[in-house]
Amino acid sequence: IVRTEPAVKPPAEPEPPAVEEATAERVVTYIGEVYKTYILAELGGSLFFIDKHAAHERILYNELKSAARQEAQQLLLPVSVPLSKEEYTVITNELEALSQAGFEVEDFGGSTVLVRGIPMMLSDCDVAAAIQEIAGGLVSGRREIAMDKLDWIYHSTACRAAVKGGDHSSPEELAVMARRVLLQDDIRYCPHGRPVCFELTRKELEKQFGRIV
Repeated sequence: IVRTEPAVKPPAEPEPPAVEEATAERVVTYIGEVYKTYILAELGGSLFFIDKHAAHERILYNELKSAARQEAQQLLLPVSVPLSKEEYTVITNELEALSQAGFEVEDFGGSTVLVRGIPMMLSDCDVAAAIQEIAGGLVSGRREIAMDKLDWIYHSTACRAAVKGGDHSSPEELAVMARRVLLQDDIRYCPHGRPVCFELTRKELEKQFGRIV
């Protein structure tokens, strides 16, 4: 008697992952840059003008706030920073907040602090000017942003690290920035509260040329 083994079915193929289809409304087309300051991009039939400094500043600010603690890079030589009496007091009272933001600062006495490390994103900055700006902002109690002391340190750091208007930027960098701004709702205003971009619809553009009334 010949026994016939039941046919073994091959394992079922796994279901392919769902792929989100790109729609015209969510595709950002990079067009170019004007005055080495403003990015031009198209999304959903509208033309957008993006301030690259304000956009980059907001992106960096968001990244700083989302991280629990910033990594510091050690300076080859510590930098001594002279401060006014008020600035010295506020800075030495906020050494832990500065450390959380990536600044390694210690009291050097005589209204001077010593900076041994700075956030990675500030590799090419004027260290003394950065500390003096932070100190000045904390003393004056600026209200451009919610005046949480760590928040102001993040704000000042992001502003100094962000690309400036007039700086050279590659098309690839600008295209990435345009996509982040237009596809993420939390990058529409810089930490100062200024708009990062504005929209010009096709209808508004065609009105300018008298194509429609």
